[in-house]
Amino acid sequence: MKRILVSTLILCMMAGVIHAQEKDDFQFGIRMGAQFSKLKGEGNSPNTTFEAKHSIALIGPAFGFIFEIPVNAYFEIRPELNFSSQGQRFKNGDWVYSKWMGYVQVPVLLRGQYGNDKVRGFLQVGPQIGYGTFILDRFRNGSDIISKTSKSFKDSPFKPFDAGIAIGVGAEFPAAKGMEVEARYYGGFTDINDSPITTFKTRNQSVHLTVAFKF
Repeated sequence: MKRILVSTLILCMMAGVIHAQEKDDFQFGIRMGAQFSKLKGEGNSPNTTFEAKHSIALIGPAFGFIFEIPVNAYFEIRPELNFSSQGQRFKNGDWVYSKWMGYVQVPVLLRGQYGNDKVRGFLQVGPQIGYGTFILDRFRNGSDIISKTSKSFKDSPFKPFDAGIAIGVGAEFPAAKGMEVEARYYGGFTDINDSPITTFKTRNQSVHLTVAFKF
């Protein structure tokens, strides 16, 4: 799966380089912000009632690199290489359990935009693949961390590969170094549950609030 991610990134970068030789408006940039994640469950789980009552969003950082390949004034192709966390938190009184799952993610977005040199609105949508790199489980009682355990996906009941669709809407300010603000939703299609003792389906979902700058 790592080969798939690397190959996808190389193809996106090659496409950008080829296009940049033909036009001078290919853009590279960075994006950063916050991500609010939850695990979407389907089916019957022994902990379904507890999870529904006590689950809250996991808040974590999201950052990455963007590559914009213009097609015309209103349409662009936008591959990205992102690093973010998926997962879930559960709160019961002062006790908080957090499951952080670190991912390398590669969305390829089709972007429509309209506006002027001062501000442009945009809508972008496209597929995204991801590969999990680590899992961090943490128990906290109030401000005290009771336990913290880090492990790889191969030592967990979760599959590292994830795929789904990303949909974002926002505004770009070309005069301010191409700064843009975006709200994005990601919905996973892949059942990442790899437990041999349950058929409970688990999918990633998250909301991103980010700012990006282009060079």
